[in-house]
Order: sequence, then C-alpha cells, then structure tokens
Amino acid sequence: MTENIHTDDVDLVLGNEGTWRVAWIRSGVTLDGGAASIDLATRDLNSGSSEGRWQVDGLHARWDPSEDGPWIGLELSADILTVQTGYRATVNETVSRLTPIIAVTDLDVRSRLVNGYDSWAYAGVVAGDHGGGSWWNTALVDQEGRALAVQALGADRFATRITMEEGTLIVECGGTPPLQFVPETWGYEVLEPAPLSLPLGAGEEIRSEPVAISAGTDAVALVDHLAAHAATIGGARRWAGAPIAGWESWYHYGLAIDADTLLTNADLLRERFGNRTGFDVVQLDDGWQRAHGAWTPNDRFPNDLATLTSMLREKGARSGLWLAPFMVEPDAPGIATDHVAWCLTHASGHTLRDRHGKWALDASHPDALAWLEKLGAQVRAWGFEMVKLDFLYLGAQEATRYDPTVTGTEALRRGLEAFIAGLGDDIYVLGCGMPMLPALGICHGNRVGPDLATPVMHHDLGPQPLTHGWSGWHGIEVQARNVAARFALSHWFECDPDVVLAWGSDGSTPDGYALEESRTLSVLAALCGGPYFLADDLAALTDAERAGLQDHDIADLLGGARFVPIDLFASPERPDIEHGFAPATNIASRWVARHGDEEVTATFNWADEATDGIPAHGVRVDRFVHPR
Repeated sequence: MTENIHTDDVDLVLGNEGTWRVAWIRSGVTLDGGAASIDLATRDLNSGSSEGRWQVDGLHARWDPSEDGPWIGLELSADILTVQTGYRATVNETVSRLTPIIAVTDLDVRSRLVNGYDSWAYAGVVAGDHGGGSWWNTALVDQEGRALAVQALGADRFATRITMEEGTLIVECGGTPPLQFVPETWGYEVLEPAPLSLPLGAGEEIRSEPVAISAGTDAVALVDHLAAHAATIGGARRWAGAPIAGWESWYHYGLAIDADTLLTNADLLRERFGNRTGFDVVQLDDGWQRAHGAWTPNDRFPNDLATLTSMLREKGARSGLWLAPFMVEPDAPGIATDHVAWCLTHASGHTLRDRHGKWALDASHPDALAWLEKLGAQVRAWGFEMVKLDFLYLGAQEATRYDPTVTGTEALRRGLEAFIAGLGDDIYVLGCGMPMLPALGICHGNRVGPDLATPVMHHDLGPQPLTHGWSGWHGIEVQARNVAARFALSHWFECDPDVVLAWGSDGSTPDGYALEESRTLSVLAALCGGPYFLADDLAALTDAERAGLQDHDIADLLGGARFVPIDLFASPERPDIEHGFAPATNIASRWVARHGDEEVTATFNWADEATDGIPAHGVRVDRFVHPR
C-alpha cells in the first residue's frame, strides 16, 4: 500500500519498502526509487531492502524499519522536500558514512553545477556527462532548462558530497576529503573521502545532515532559493558594522612586511579614500608572527600589537590581522615544541602533515580548545577590528583525534566557536581556505575563490615554475568562474573574491595587470558586495593605475546588493582536472545586481578580442533606475 502527500507543486508518494517518489508538477521533474543507506564497518544497510512502516503526520513522514536498518525522515514544504536519514545501533558499531538520498532522476543532464569543498577548490558549471562530485550543493539542468537542485542544510558533523552515476542521484554525508596537489600548478584536486571510523555504541543514534531538494525551470533561481533556505536554517552570521574595505599587505609584500611599510600604506589609503565611509581597514597579513603556532610578533613589529593598532586608529584606520589558528609549523617554537599532543596524528601515531608539510591542531582536545579561546581573546586585547582566519581546512582533516567520536567537520566548527568566544561577537571574522557550508553561522565573510597571484614577489624572485600563468588575466578568469558559480553563497556569508590589483600595467612583467584587466577585477570584486581590499604598494602605482583604483563609478558599487549571474548555465565546460587554477573556458558574462533603486548589469568580455564594443578582457557597466 502506498500513501501520497501533496502541496500545490509537489506530489510525494511513499513506497512499501522504505522508498519514495517525488514529482514537481509544474516542471515535470521526478525522482524515483528514493532510498537511504548506512555503511558500517561490517555491512551496509539499505532502507529499500528491509521491512518497516511509514508514519505520516501532515507534511511529515518517517520510515522506521522493523529490522536492523536506517530510518528516513521526509518533510514537504511548498516546493522543497527535505530528506534525512539516521540509524540506531542495537550493538556496538563503527560507522563509515550515511547516505540520505539514493534516487533516479528523469533528467537527461546537460550541465551540472560543481561547488568545491573549500575556498580554493574548483567551482563552475560542467557538462552533464563530465564525471566527479559536488560538495554542499549542486544543480542538474537538461536541454529544455528543467532543473533539479540539491542543498545540504547543515554541516555540524558531516561533509556532504553529491554525485550522479548513470542517472542516479547519490547524496552522501561522511568525512572530509583529502586534498592533492596538481603537478606544475598551484591548484589541488579534491579527492573522494575515505570511510569514517566513528564508534557508535549500542542504543546510540547517528543522523545525517538534512538535505533539501527542489526542481523548476530556472536553475539560477533554484540554486539561489535553496541557498537562502539553508541560510535561514543555519542562522547566517550578518555583519552590522561598517563595510570591510581598505588595503592588505600580502599580495605585494608577502612575508617581508614590517610595521613602517604597513603604516606608510595606511597613510596613503586614508589620503586617497578618506572621504569614503568604510574604506579604512588596514589588514596585516602573514609575516608578522614568530611562527605558525607561535602567534607573537617578530622583531619587525612592536612586542605589543596594541601599539600598532593604536597608531592605525590615530590615522583614522581600522586594523585587521591574519591568523592561521589550526596551522602548526613543525619544530618551531610554540605548540610544536610544547604541546605536540594537541596535533592530529596518523593511526600509526605519527603527527599528521598536510600537503604543505604543516601540522594541524586537534580541536577535539580540551586543552587545544582552551588555547584557541585564549588566542581569540589576545586578538581582541590587541585592538584589531577584523580577523582573517586562513588555512582553516587544516582543522577539518580526518585523522586520529583525542576524541574519536568527533569528525573533522565537527572539530573545525568547535575550534572556530572557541576562538570566537574569546574574540567576541563585534569583530569581523573572514574565513579563507575554509570549507564552504561549515562557515555558515560562524564567519561573517568567506573566500570563494583561489588566491590571485603575488606578481611583485614573483617578479623579484625571478621566473618560478609554479607561478607562470597563475597571475594576470588567467588569475582573474579562474577567480570569476568560482565567484559566479558560488553567487548564491552570499546568503550564507559575505563572499570574498580576493584582492584588487593594478601593478604591472606597463607590460614590464607577464604577471602584471593591464588597466582594463584591473578594472574588470575591480568590478568583479565590487559586485560581490563583501570585503574589498587593495593590495599594491600604493606609493608605486602609476597615475593611470591609481586613477583606475579610485574610479568612483566602481567604488559606488561597494556594499550594495548581491549579484546574480543570469547566464551561469549557458555554456558548460570540461576541465581536464577540477582544480582552482584550471583554465576557465566558459564563464558567466552577465552579472546583475540591485543597488537601491538601480539595477546594475555588468557585461564581461572574457575573450582576447573586443566584442560588442567591450574591449578585450574588459567590462561594461550599465545602470537602470527603476521608477518608484
């Protein structure tokens, strides 16, 4: 016997053996044979192969197996079906992963949205038959424009991966993925996660993250709709203070930054942008500390960084600080020498190293949590008003932990929550190298693309095998691809597209930025509506470079409404390897945003020659004022 649940647009049919079928009436999209599974160390259990019964309460339904197996929870609300699975152990078990959705779609998929695991991972729209998975959310679109979207609604404990295999949609909640360098590039590939080894005692229950699915005929609107729903469920953390815009040190000075150089650029920033509200943040990036894991100033800075923030405040500038709270430099003073037991280990007992050779703090350890809270309190005491937390994926790695019941995703969030408890709620938190959905509710802002290059450092160092082709126009293109594909994540946090650069417009280096390219980068960053940082040596810019960065028409776009890439799914690509610096072959070219009464359309020309009156590598910005 089957039972149906309806809304105006959705028909949900409950099957006899822990299966379900859902159809979106207006678009005609269906998912059939819906089931759930749990992978244990000794066996796999599937809802569709066990006896049981459905219990229905209004628009809610739950499948409970009469034998050993996973349960399924379904909730229908307007056009969204939310699915969750769980399992109650009858004996001691070890859990590998939970799969809340295994279902067959009727779509002949032409294009598919890929969201990378973390800030620097590939994000874009690929051809439907291009393999691989997406993290946190996706959309599947057929030739007629019918679309199915999937969105994880939480990342409290598990990382959610979404794949398509011969017409079958599979949504898995499990461990975080390993990351592997792609040879001769700065990019890395996100690999398939290994099975977890979570202990589950007899009588204990484990639950997947809830997952929302919906369908329609406008894929862009559908992705946006579900991302907004996730933001409501997860409690997005909104910044109520002045915009985060100004200047930061890394992309010109790198590790060589010192206090005098920082203060000199602060003077120039205030001189040139002092009349623009909120354009006053000076962020000190990597290079100020003794070592990763020993967060005290080196000899290029005052012993007490409160001295530096006070000097910036006297200039009318707010101060920001870079930290990598989970990163530990092996054999350096600090955690590596005094508290190695706080770091993640292999099953063999050896300290775990990431792809950069760094150790990682284990936030399941109570002493490490206390240290993180104390570190947050120290940043506050120094007087910083924003903090950029980098390389955050380190805290989420799956490894041997102090508490074996804590997953990587759970440890990451615990560690960040401890840091923020010390920092306070009134200081802006910008994530970077951060898994996407776990940032929801924790970070005010989050990086959504790979780093732009550091062209001056590369120029001074001489040709470097990994830097060729990373900077200049190539870097802008891959940044734009990621930013466009992640447009809807602005419901979760302010999207950080990275910095705006203008150096090298005279053509003196292949890693520089032509004037039109710098303007394109400025518009791209401004339309994101989040952090906006200049990063050149402000004193060294030519008059033309300076004029471009001080373009009032672009600056007026800052802090406005979020953009929508209306042609996101028009031209899917086929990357050889999905990594952040893979060449971008198709990028959305029409980005639309609302700024008060104005509708702003940015039309980008990603081609190497002029098109429709737009210069090569250029952008045209059109404004339309809506009548009241």
